[in-house]
Amino acid sequence: MRLTNTKPPPPRNAAFYITKLCTIAVCVYVLKMAKLAEVMLRSRKIIQPVMLLSYASFAIFVALWFYTGLVVKPKHPNWSETHKGLLHTAAGAWCAGGFLWAVAVWPVFHIWTIPLGLVSLVLFLNLVAITPSFSRKEKE
Repeated sequence: MRLTNTKPPPPRNAAFYITKLCTIAVCVYVLKMAKLAEVMLRSRKIIQPVMLLSYASFAIFVALWFYTGLVVKPKHPNWSETHKGLLHTAAGAWCAGGFLWAVAVWPVFHIWTIPLGLVSLVLFLNLVAITPSFSRKEKE
């Protein structure tokens, strides 16, 4: 339920998008220099069954995310309270996918798996921040 005494967030301006795009560029550069995508796709040192489970967990998260945005939100105005199980399942899928990813690539990157995972997380969050929302605007 939305509190009535909270101030709405300020509108996003050009500085917001420039900052996000610069952060995305830096994250992509770091991941490209670490050759993360190539390792995930071609390395024989990764634990392949665990990597496939990680991909499946992330696919479940993305499916629940789109289902929530395209089906649940338009039909249920109080969806975050009535569909908590959906949110918990999506969060669990994301956490499981991240943990399994770290386990799968650990034999290649060792301790550098942790910073690379954090860079990947920052990249994902910045990409989400600049994507348009599916939510309806509230009437005043």
